[in-house]
Amino acid sequence: MNPRIKKSFDIALDGIERFPRLIIWFAVLSAMLLLAGFAFLASLFTSIEILEFSVRIPWATLVATYIFLVAAGSGLCIINALGSVFGMQRYEMMTKRMAFLSLIAIAFGMLCILLHLGHPERTPIYNTISPNFRSAISWMGVLYSIYMAVVVIEIWLLIRGDLTELAARNHGWVKKVLGLLALEKLRGTRLGVLLENPGLPRMIATLASVSGASALSMLGSVFAHSESRLLWYGPYYPIYFLVSAIFSGYALLLAVTIITYRARGEQMQPAVEALIFEMAQVLALLLALGLLLITYRLSVSLFDPAARKPAMLLITGPFRVSFWGFEVGLMSVVSVVVLAWAAAKKSLNGVLIGALLAQIGIFVMRYEFVVAGQVFPNVPEGLPSYWPTLMEVFLIAGVIAAFLLIYTLGDLFLSLKEEKFHHLNEEKKSSNLVQMPGKGV
Repeated sequence: MNPRIKKSFDIALDGIERFPRLIIWFAVLSAMLLLAGFAFLASLFTSIEILEFSVRIPWATLVATYIFLVAAGSGLCIINALGSVFGMQRYEMMTKRMAFLSLIAIAFGMLCILLHLGHPERTPIYNTISPNFRSAISWMGVLYSIYMAVVVIEIWLLIRGDLTELAARNHGWVKKVLGLLALEKLRGTRLGVLLENPGLPRMIATLASVSGASALSMLGSVFAHSESRLLWYGPYYPIYFLVSAIFSGYALLLAVTIITYRARGEQMQPAVEALIFEMAQVLALLLALGLLLITYRLSVSLFDPAARKPAMLLITGPFRVSFWGFEVGLMSVVSVVVLAWAAAKKSLNGVLIGALLAQIGIFVMRYEFVVAGQVFPNVPEGLPSYWPTLMEVFLIAGVIAAFLLIYTLGDLFLSLKEEKFHHLNEEKKSSNLVQMPGKGV
């Protein structure tokens, strides 16, 4: 056997022996991505109809997945602002993880919409040639694009020091690449001094939170401005989108963080564990608030002749199982009880179960919201039978797999592990040096 091939083979075997679970995890995700690639090519070369619900109800699971991921990413943006903008230092420990999760959740949520279009390659072309500035969907895309660009800068500022340390420990082309990514050549220049300003991360985080919140409100407006869709229309959903985005972000963050520590076999720091239990309490409160908003919405709709029929689709109609069983039962009652109990008993397993149950209920709630909103008055009699096609399942599984794969790689290489008080302390030290130059020297 060729010595180089033998050496590569030995390295691969050594990696499998040292990290068997990680290799299996990558293999499963790769298989899901291959199936998604097959489904996407099939939709391009045959017909997009293999992914559709019906002609009368064109938005289904892909759009629901888009809202699920984008809303969670926007919620993480708002939660991240508690530490990086408003100075809650215990939240700032998780800034890296929250920013990265928010970025990839929104990115892969947008990917769902591109796949749903059938020919995603046309989107950037026609958005550039003939933009529609009166379209809420168009502005939503612009705002989310700005947000993702700003978050990339925020993440780079947070990991720049890690890149510099890695460059110092490596040699050859690896050192050069890491030094280039850290922009080491700019150190000592005016731009380098600006990049090292302790207040810059807070300014970028503020810009990210403003753009993320604006994009989220625009997402709610996309549905709230649809006057012909009575279940969506009105001032309620922009408010509910904000609340539901925050509890979606908390649920995703709690589940992913606990699973990450479990997979790595690491023990949480006491400060991180205390924050997890605090977040579980906040999540339970937000889910309870969401239930109050749902109750208010349905109560108002029942006394409105125009909105009564759409509301009855959820209460006694074809969506009653998903509404009562998942949105009310699983998401708003069971999850709240489990999370409150877990926070009181200091049980990380209980928090994980409560967060996962909330995630399942939230996904069903997003699907129910998208589909039920299109039924009335489009389908006056008989709801078209629907079960996700195999190709649709492949695509959605592929998007989730890509999300998990990028997160896994980010956790391995970007040092997302919680750090106590990252840049706010540096900013405070800098301000103290300015105020007390004698002591600073």
